[in-house]
Amino acid sequence: MNIHFTDKELFEKLKKATLAKVVVGSRLYGIHNDDITKGPLSDTDYLYIYATSENELLSAIQTHHQLQFIDENGNDHNFVSLHTFLKNILNGDSTINFEVVQSNELFGSQLDWLTKYKESFITYTVIRSYLGLCDRDIRHYGKANTDYLKKKRLGHIIRGYLYARDMMYDQWNFSLVNVELKSIIDNLDITNNDTLKEYRVSVSELRKELNERLNNKTLGRAQHMAVEDSVEFTKDLTEFCKSNYFKQKQAYIKDFDMYAFLNSFENWVTY
Repeated sequence: MNIHFTDKELFEKLKKATLAKVVVGSRLYGIHNDDITKGPLSDTDYLYIYATSENELLSAIQTHHQLQFIDENGNDHNFVSLHTFLKNILNGDSTINFEVVQSNELFGSQLDWLTKYKESFITYTVIRSYLGLCDRDIRHYGKANTDYLKKKRLGHIIRGYLYARDMMYDQWNFSLVNVELKSIIDNLDITNNDTLKEYRVSVSELRKELNERLNNKTLGRAQHMAVEDSVEFTKDLTEFCKSNYFKQKQAYIKDFDMYAFLNSFENWVTY
């Protein structure tokens, strides 16, 4: 969940503390719309991964939330600490974070070392999360009251299914699956619910197979992360956080105010 804030001073501090700024959402998938005749124009959503402040690292209270600032043009600027970014991949709380690592967005950044763990992050937990998102969007599909919203929500369902399918069957390629996704979305028929019904069945069958393969140990994926991979991953993360670069970025938010996170821990996120 996103905790909205309007403090421009905090916005600037978080940008200075950023380790990597990446594009997320429809533009990452290649399904954005820049043609006004085809519907609302897609905005550009950014995710900033910042050096985790000392206050966050030392706090006994941890949340999976991130901070969100919306600029005057309506673009979303989402901020997440490095440690929350990684924890939310491992526990399946953020498929968006998983996609950032699987894409080319981190190449050439100070976090490009994470890309060597692309395969390690593909787990039962992540696959289950995508199928869970499919279930959510299937349940709420009836709330889509325009053709644009129907197509958008159906697109989310299809994307979740395709991602889960390819990871389960060892065919995962982030770029290629998005080419398939765009082709399907461009030819969607939303005049009836046939496609929705088709994917409801497909998602249900895939989830059943996922759980069966986990239980009979034929999935070929770790539940969270293989132990040998997690040892190496922890070593790399520790070394990075000890680096001068990380500490210099961390210094920009030395007096980071934890109130928003502490409040969300007790009262959840309010808008």
